[in-house]
Amino acid sequence: MLKVDLGLLAQQHRIRIDAEVSAEDALWAELPWRFAEPVSLHLEVQQAGSDVVVRGEVDGVAELACRRCLSAVLYEVNEELIFVYRTGVAPVQAEAEEVYALPKKSRELDLTLAVREHVLLAVPEFVSCDDTCRGFCPRCGTNLNESTCDCRTEDEDPRWAALRRLRSE
Repeated sequence: MLKVDLGLLAQQHRIRIDAEVSAEDALWAELPWRFAEPVSLHLEVQQAGSDVVVRGEVDGVAELACRRCLSAVLYEVNEELIFVYRTGVAPVQAEAEEVYALPKKSRELDLTLAVREHVLLAVPEFVSCDDTCRGFCPRCGTNLNESTCDCRTEDEDPRWAALRRLRSE
């Protein structure tokens, strides 16, 4: 699905890929979040000398857990993608140049890893359901957005006790 026939690309110089990738697709497996609906990909692959340039966009809705209370948060992913595959570079050199290595005698180019990497970087690691989210009580685990608890919120570190006594004298 996200593979490009390099022979066909050499003939046509430009290939358009419009795909809808299921939220349960193996492409998204083992991500720290999941997609709430299918992901829409619109890519244009073109030959630029010996390089292959991929431009496009990805649209979808990621479902993440709030960093404070763990409730579901929907995050809209609208990311522009631009990446280059270059021939004649080693993987280490490709990483330094921020390109992907294109094997010399390949007949097919698989875009899945590059697309996955760009989508992973487009989604924030931490989100909050609301700016006023109070999260969980660190002592008893009560969701402080739904109810309150009787736990003391002030932590007293015994290492500071001597300084507190000096301050009070």
